[in-house]
Amino acid sequence: MKRKVIIAILLAFLCCLLLSAQAFAMSGSAIRLEIRSPVNSLTSENGLIAVEQFPAEIAISAAAKAGNLAGIQLSHNGQTQEIPADHILTISNKEACGVYTLTAKTDEGAVLTISANVVFQEKATYNIRYRTVGLNLKETYDGADKLKTFPTPQRITLVQANTIAEYEQERIAGLVGRSDGRTYTLKGSLVVEVYDYSTGKVIGTYDANLDFNALTTGFNWTPKSLIAFETMRNAAITYQAPVKINVQTTWCSEDKQEVYGKAMAQDRGVPEYLYPYQTTSVTFSKDDIPLSRNYIYKGLEWDYTPEIARYTDGGSQTQTAITQKINTKIPAADFYFKFKKQDGNDLSVSIRAPETVYRGDSYSFEVVFTNHGAAPAYDVPLIGTVDREQMKEIPAKQDFSPNESKTFTLTRNTDKAGAVITLWAQIKVPEGFMDKNLENNSATVVIRVVEKPEPTPSQGKNPDPDKENPPLAENPDPEKPCDVSASIAAPPTVYEGEPYRFTVSFTNHSDRMLKDAAVRGKNNDAVLDSIPKALAFNPLETKTYTLTGQAGHVGEVYNLWANIGVPEGFRDENPVDNTAASKITVVAKPSGDPTVPGNPPGKSDNPPDNPDNPPTDPDNPPDPGHPPVDPVVPPEKQCDVWVNLSYPPTVYEQEEYSFTVYFTNDTDQALSGVSLSASIDGKAVSAVPTAADFKAHETKAFLVKGKAGEKGTTIRLSAQVSPPAEYRDTNTSNNRAAAELAVVERPYDLDVQRITPDRYKENQTVISTIKVSNRGSLDFTPGQKVSVLFEISELSLSKRIDAVVMEKDTYNIVSVKWDTPNVQADKNITLIAVINPDQVLDNEESNANNTYTQKAIIKDVAYDQPEESTTIPAPPQRSEQPRVTWKEQRFENDRLVWKDFYAELKVDAVLDYDTKAIGYIKSGYGFSINVITSINTNYDRPELITAPQTAEVYLPQYRYETAIPLMKEGDHFTFKENLTSPFRYKKQYVPVWFPDDRDYIVQLLVTDVHTPGGTLSKWITGGNLKMKVVDNMYSDDVTTGSP
Repeated sequence: MKRKVIIAILLAFLCCLLLSAQAFAMSGSAIRLEIRSPVNSLTSENGLIAVEQFPAEIAISAAAKAGNLAGIQLSHNGQTQEIPADHILTISNKEACGVYTLTAKTDEGAVLTISANVVFQEKATYNIRYRTVGLNLKETYDGADKLKTFPTPQRITLVQANTIAEYEQERIAGLVGRSDGRTYTLKGSLVVEVYDYSTGKVIGTYDANLDFNALTTGFNWTPKSLIAFETMRNAAITYQAPVKINVQTTWCSEDKQEVYGKAMAQDRGVPEYLYPYQTTSVTFSKDDIPLSRNYIYKGLEWDYTPEIARYTDGGSQTQTAITQKINTKIPAADFYFKFKKQDGNDLSVSIRAPETVYRGDSYSFEVVFTNHGAAPAYDVPLIGTVDREQMKEIPAKQDFSPNESKTFTLTRNTDKAGAVITLWAQIKVPEGFMDKNLENNSATVVIRVVEKPEPTPSQGKNPDPDKENPPLAENPDPEKPCDVSASIAAPPTVYEGEPYRFTVSFTNHSDRMLKDAAVRGKNNDAVLDSIPKALAFNPLETKTYTLTGQAGHVGEVYNLWANIGVPEGFRDENPVDNTAASKITVVAKPSGDPTVPGNPPGKSDNPPDNPDNPPTDPDNPPDPGHPPVDPVVPPEKQCDVWVNLSYPPTVYEQEEYSFTVYFTNDTDQALSGVSLSASIDGKAVSAVPTAADFKAHETKAFLVKGKAGEKGTTIRLSAQVSPPAEYRDTNTSNNRAAAELAVVERPYDLDVQRITPDRYKENQTVISTIKVSNRGSLDFTPGQKVSVLFEISELSLSKRIDAVVMEKDTYNIVSVKWDTPNVQADKNITLIAVINPDQVLDNEESNANNTYTQKAIIKDVAYDQPEESTTIPAPPQRSEQPRVTWKEQRFENDRLVWKDFYAELKVDAVLDYDTKAIGYIKSGYGFSINVITSINTNYDRPELITAPQTAEVYLPQYRYETAIPLMKEGDHFTFKENLTSPFRYKKQYVPVWFPDDRDYIVQLLVTDVHTPGGTLSKWITGGNLKMKVVDNMYSDDVTTGSP
């Protein structure tokens, strides 16, 4: 009878299970060692390599994951030889079987040593079969020196008949018990299990060496099986002991006596213990610890203990970061970032306040903080109190330029004050700063509170309590337009030592109710306390405040100033007239006191109701032929008429502006035919009539408009008034008024607010999004050449985005596409964005906020080796972002508009397998995947949206915890070649043990679609990625045995 040749169960067991086995490799190894026979393989780990015939070829390959290979050695039976990175080992007979030890090194100091136990296996017959289940360790060696003998053999479990179970790694480490970076050998023999294939019953477990006779004599094994057992009698594995890593950094003073912070390499992700086959690196920067900007960086020092040839001490005064490569040979390393405190400056504070105030009145005072010195001071703490209540108007911290003072003007009310008010302020010494004089760091002022005399009508105190305590502002809609203005009506001159009076008016020209409009007024540097800090306005309402003063000496000038702001949420369409200026000059009183009794110059009891809306129908001008009067003029023909201007100190180039001309009859009698005139740069203006009639003590106001020219020019205003021909003016010094307006560019302040994201992956095309803003009153269109410069100094990357557009007081989004490099470890980088980098726009209020710096990191992408588990969880819930929306500004049809954009990721995926047509898959067989993606968007710059760059699957046998990356082929993703598959199919395999009649559910993640609105990601669970498992691959086994 012809005997049928069948496949031995050992071979079937190995071949079947190798389809789904995942070997335990040395975690984090910088070297990959692969040993492959026709039967099985090892990757960077100890284990068994099986051959089925002699001679047999075993392929050995080595590769460096970090650095370059520096040599490979192969040792067997006491003989060592150098081999190339790709080598074929020939096993010619059973004597050539045994332990082969491979050692590979890199130029970065990594050393990987593994032992491959080459054993022979036969194609078995019948129902009685064996399988290799473990390794009995008996002795430990350091080279040729025996370290210990175990009284009882230490059983190490094998997985899939050739690799050491993952959970045994910790026990092996305990058996050696060393952490010195050396390589140790553990010797013993293999353990086999004999069982009945037909019943599954285990007959016995045997040590291939100690139980050799019992194993080989009781089961009628074939001669080749006996040869196989002989090759299992001696086995060994190697263990590389770790080394504790001691690398730390200190931020300190120059003499190292003051320590500002410390960090270990372990704080940066470096493991506490490093194995010889691992290498890593750590980067420290002077900016890793957030120190005060007052510290002056003085350099970096590095010390190694012990100092050896490859690791020498040193330092640099300019180096700001250091990257230390780490392997098990590095000595203890200490890095020192050294800093010096800012010294030589003097910080001081002073308070300017009145000595007395009336009870019930508001009062103002100034707190002045100063940095006296040639160096800046950063984050300086400031504080002030009024009767121990904090002055909230003073910020908690401020930066000071060299020799800079900051003045804060505050207003308080005396209603609840005692007999005195105590003002106190302090400027504290910030961290990293040395103040050479601490005696002037605080100031105290005491104000006496006195009772106020009975008020008189001339005081003009506003009786409306809402003027002092305006109602709280509502929250108006953003971008509501309005127009408010300020004006001042004042006599141009006043006699020495006499009282004077002027009015300040604030007007709401819009048809909206305004609340909490901030108003201010000053006479020289003195705050006008009679004007509330905030006002509420009805539509088209004007509010006027009359103020008085006492003239000083001849030649003194009282510069009057008033300003009104708009409430939060409003925008002034004509901000140039929000500020008004005028002046009063003290002149000598003429001899003979020609003043009309009881009416000193400057007194006006009939101010205009609305100075910005003058009468449009003036009186008829006087007869130009009116004869002159007699030089001797009786008192009833004496008068005082005057003119003055209320004007904005500056106007914007090529824009309309306005000013007010006030003409006043400061006489007890009416006047007819008063001559008037006003001009701009010498040209008469038509808004002012040539003559007008005045009632006693009447003031007429005329609003004059003009258009400014180029910035840098000056507009000269003038006005003149003359009494009727039969009258003589008793004070001709106030018959003329003049002013100059500076033409400037609209103020604006460009800044960079943020750069996102701050985490990137290596080897990708990414999008960095920069948010820029325009704080000011000027729109920026493409013609104004706003540019943004984006830089990454560590990558020598620089990109410029031109023609950035922004409406005033808004923001816009600027996006930059760039490619991340390949990195061997996580790489820290600095993203820098600069708006207006070339200072083409030279009228910014501040350039300090034009640059924004963002710390970021490029992640080293590494996939962990999956760990198989027979516990199958339900697929977890995942978070995703398949759609994003965002806004950007565009310049279209000669105007700035906001555009809404979106981007959406679409994913279609299917599984394919041989039995798909019948609706199920058998466990042990493989399946493939095909993933197709697309992006839907309305973005007008689609080049700034990347294609999907990452696709990963998560499988149930790995508890949905470890990602298996897909590779991109054209417009779709598929599996990579499976190294555990004998033919390297682009498949994954359902484990043989997977339960019958259960769904095998795959989870898919597609991500790294970078857009200006964020990164898109999409998860798919089940559906087309679900397979029903029925039966297993063994039902297709054609092997048979004897009855």
